[in-house]
Amino acid sequence: MKINFFALLLFFCFHLSGQNPAFDKIDHFLSELNQQHNFSGSVLVAWKGQVFKKGYGLSDREAKTAFTPQTISCVGSVTKQFTGAAILKLEMMGKLKVEDPISKYFPNVPADKQGITLHHLLTHSAGFPGAIGDDYASITGDEFVKLAMNQPLLFSPGKAYEYSNVGFSLLGIILEQVSKEPYEVFLNKYLFKPAGMTQTGYVLPDWKSANVATGYRGERNWGKINEKNWAKDGPYWHLRANGGILSTVEELYKWHQALLGEKILSKEAKAKYYGRHIEEGEGSGSYYGYGWAIFPTPRQTTLIAHNGGNGIYFCDFLRYVDEDLTVIFLTNATKREYHQLATQCARACILPDFVPALNINDPSKAVPVDQAQYDDLVNNFIRGISSGDEKAIKAMMDSLFTPGFKEDFPMEQHLKVLTKLGGNVKKLELATINATEQGLTLKFTDSPLMIELELNGGKIAGVMVENE
Repeated sequence: MKINFFALLLFFCFHLSGQNPAFDKIDHFLSELNQQHNFSGSVLVAWKGQVFKKGYGLSDREAKTAFTPQTISCVGSVTKQFTGAAILKLEMMGKLKVEDPISKYFPNVPADKQGITLHHLLTHSAGFPGAIGDDYASITGDEFVKLAMNQPLLFSPGKAYEYSNVGFSLLGIILEQVSKEPYEVFLNKYLFKPAGMTQTGYVLPDWKSANVATGYRGERNWGKINEKNWAKDGPYWHLRANGGILSTVEELYKWHQALLGEKILSKEAKAKYYGRHIEEGEGSGSYYGYGWAIFPTPRQTTLIAHNGGNGIYFCDFLRYVDEDLTVIFLTNATKREYHQLATQCARACILPDFVPALNINDPSKAVPVDQAQYDDLVNNFIRGISSGDEKAIKAMMDSLFTPGFKEDFPMEQHLKVLTKLGGNVKKLELATINATEQGLTLKFTDSPLMIELELNGGKIAGVMVENE
């Protein structure tokens, strides 16, 4: 019998160290990201009984504070899963039903909103817009309700999907009304404490400022989210209950573990929590539950996930429940490319030969170019999306998009997004075009809107949009 001594050596090294080889790939990937692009954040990967957790870079560049798995950072819209669980907890307690109309909780609900239920709010299908004010604007619950009720709906309740922070803030107000307790107090009592989470919330953990990650936009110090214009008990209602919760990767893993059993939610409640209630855009194949998105994987398994961010902080929370894999990621200085970082870590575990990598756009390498050189491509792209015509947009995609990008950018899912983007661009004047290693950055006069077009072989291989 032949013995492969090299393979035998690897076997013994692995079992002596206890480190999963996939974790080595992830650590190398993130260490390189830190060294080459100043990546800062923390990651926790739990796979088949083993846990890898580590921090990279600095949570406070000025104080030279290291980012660790215990660093407290903002989880953004991952907050919504806590609001969803809290509403289901109240239903388990017999204090409300998700089928209740909002008119049961708010007086003088306008006729067009009489049919909205808690279920519609939980699934982004009520018809409210995404937001109705700045995250840090002072506003009371009563003022927020009045403002929301005066908004025209985008569609009749239950007829479509439109991601809305407004709906989850209204759920938080209903939670306070029904429970007779402040939003964070209820979450702490019925969700966080039973899960063993002591470092999650808005203000109740009373963190030391040095333990909270400072946010950065590029090189600029943005500050700490919990030191922005907040009320004494947390953010005002444009942010409360839909975002802004602070936590750590370790704490979020405790939350994941608690949800595996019935410590927080019953089996019946979790069926609603993870229910495939509404498709996230026609033809997308993904569905929204109550604060979670549910995706089919190419391996015929299920991914339950959510992310959240504000352009500075970013959190990604992936739970491959059939494959015993969980990836949790936090950063205090996000780049658009980091939205794929957790997925890269997951693939490093699931696919033995996969090597995680990100193609990072470095703004420092941007150089002004002769706009005329790209006039045809840019003008045809803008003309196509601005037309508002489905045939014109499809023709533009066929002409300008690479075959691979067209496959990853299904018309049924993104036609609405492109049309909405075109409506905004139509009113603007293109100011500059900068070239990077990856493609073009389009900036507009008197507007924070920025569009990045990734190029491959003279065609568009990616589109990213940001309000600076």
